[in-house]
Amino acid sequence: MKLFNGKKNPQPDSPNPYLNARRSWNIHMGHVQQFGALGIFIGVAGLLIGLAAVGGITYIGSQSKTVPMVYEQDKAGNYVSLTRADRLPPAKIDDYRTAVWNFIDHIRTVTPDGELQRKSVLRTYAFLFPDDPATTKANEYLNGSKERNPFTRAKTEMVSNELISVLQQTPDTWQVDWIETTRNRDGTLKNPPVRMRALVNVYQNTNLNAKINENNDVMNPHRIFIK
Repeated sequence: MKLFNGKKNPQPDSPNPYLNARRSWNIHMGHVQQFGALGIFIGVAGLLIGLAAVGGITYIGSQSKTVPMVYEQDKAGNYVSLTRADRLPPAKIDDYRTAVWNFIDHIRTVTPDGELQRKSVLRTYAFLFPDDPATTKANEYLNGSKERNPFTRAKTEMVSNELISVLQQTPDTWQVDWIETTRNRDGTLKNPPVRMRALVNVYQNTNLNAKINENNDVMNPHRIFIK
């Protein structure tokens, strides 16, 4: 008979409740951390998507909803053409033909009506781009000397033009034939009518960001310029 029972040592393969609890806790905390990281990722992604959506809506809302239009009228006030000003369609053959003749007619016209003469000069420059050689030549012709200035000439004479033909020679060059008649202020012939011819090089400037006077777009809606 043993008076003292010795404490039994646990067997190596016996389950330890403390270790099992620790393992369970570690597994639980691992799952919590995984789901926490996933939740943070989803939250950040949702925040970025929300910011992008708000920014996109703000940008779209700030854009102009107005579509600018350019229209052309004939002398009777009828609408001839209507185009969008936010994009420029390619000019047609008739557009080039009309632009070439209008330029020749306006730059050669001399009239005693000061307001009409001023409009002719403005319409002349509507077909001239500031950096083109034709602009320099037009300046020399209209303002090279006092005698050639149309306002000075209008004090003693008048010049009218009669179109004969406008023919395309190359994709960019047009030949214009016309009869120019010079009269005294009383209407009598100053010089016999003269048949004249010019070769005009043209192009269309489709750059809507180009620095062009707003009035030019009304007088030259297709932006056809003399080179």
